[in-house]
Amino acid sequence: MEKTILIAGKELPAGEDFASAAVSSGRRAVVTNTHENEGSPAPSGVTAVAWNRPSALSARSVVLKAINECGRIDECAVIFDEVFLMERYKGLETTTENVRVIEELISSYEYLTMEAMSRITKKNSLSQTEEKRRLKLIFVHKSNPSISECIISKSTAKPSPAFLSAAAAAFRAFAENTAATLVESEEIQPILISCDPTNELFKSDRELAAWLFQYVESLDGLRRPLTPKQRLTWTKAGAKSPGGFGIFG
Repeated sequence: MEKTILIAGKELPAGEDFASAAVSSGRRAVVTNTHENEGSPAPSGVTAVAWNRPSALSARSVVLKAINECGRIDECAVIFDEVFLMERYKGLETTTENVRVIEELISSYEYLTMEAMSRITKKNSLSQTEEKRRLKLIFVHKSNPSISECIISKSTAKPSPAFLSAAAAAFRAFAENTAATLVESEEIQPILISCDPTNELFKSDRELAAWLFQYVESLDGLRRPLTPKQRLTWTKAGAKSPGGFGIFG
């Protein structure tokens, strides 16, 4: 059966490479979009869904539209890309603007994640069949050095602003502790993926996504399920399958 993936956090058109790679891997892709870009055409085989980040109701609408459009959600990839977000929110340094940024960069991910988890558990509780819906919940963090890290390491890289580094830390804490609540779950499998600027996949979302989808699929063929420690460890992009086999080549 064709899988459906909901990709959130890197709105179109910036998320086109992730979406196109999902389609190339045989998935149906639903990708978040901004209201400003709502009328623009999506890549072939991709469904765009407008997401008003600060709104819990909008998060619910995104998940429901994905389910209504495709019938189900098998995977949900939540992406926190610091370089993308740094460009999107550049110049927002005032206190009043930071309040909005906090809502858009912290609360938004939590609203959408919890909504996706809730829909799967609710579907299963109402199901009259033995087959239960399963969801792979994938957190992807494409990091960028903070101001303090650049000073300590004497790096010349452009650092993330303080508010973005704080939001990134919140994203990682939320991802890790959400995963911790799911280590024994048979309905939802958490997957933590990290990619820093030194990673060879960092510059190409298409290559990163191609690796990601193959990696996620490899988890289905494991002889033994992942241990709690493995589920709570951030996997570096490009890593081999936990079964010991390479993803590429």
